[in-house]
This record gives sequence, structure tokens and C-alpha cells, in this order.
Amino acid sequence: MNSRGKFLPLMVIRRYLKLTFNYCSDYGLIDRKIEELKGIELPFKIELLPTNYPNPDELILTINKSEITL
Repeated sequence: MNSRGKFLPLMVIRRYLKLTFNYCSDYGLIDRKIEELKGIELPFKIELLPTNYPNPDELILTINKSEITL
């Protein structure tokens, strides 16, 4: 989960993971392997779920308003 070459803020990842977990739980997908889910049409991209994280000193919690560009 990168945005402009930076790892996304933890609050964004947390929200994405929570929505993904709830969807998979509701539709009985929790026990399925990621390889199986790649062949199913889902409202999210399972391959974008982070499995490797930067060192803690490189992580950020949120985005500052001054960092947002449209």
C-alpha cells in the first residue's frame, strides 16, 4: 500500500483492513487462501493488503492537511 512512494498512514491501513475483514467475514471468505480470492470479483484488491511493513520509525499515523494535494 504505497501512495506516491510512501507507505500509507496506519489509520488508512487500519480502515482498509477493517473493511476487508468485515466483508470477508460476512461472505464466508475468512478461511480461504489469498490465491483463491484473487480469482473472485471483490470490492477491494486483496493483493494490496500489506504483508511487509517499514520500520516503526518510518511509519506515520495520519496525514496532515498540508500534505493533501488534489
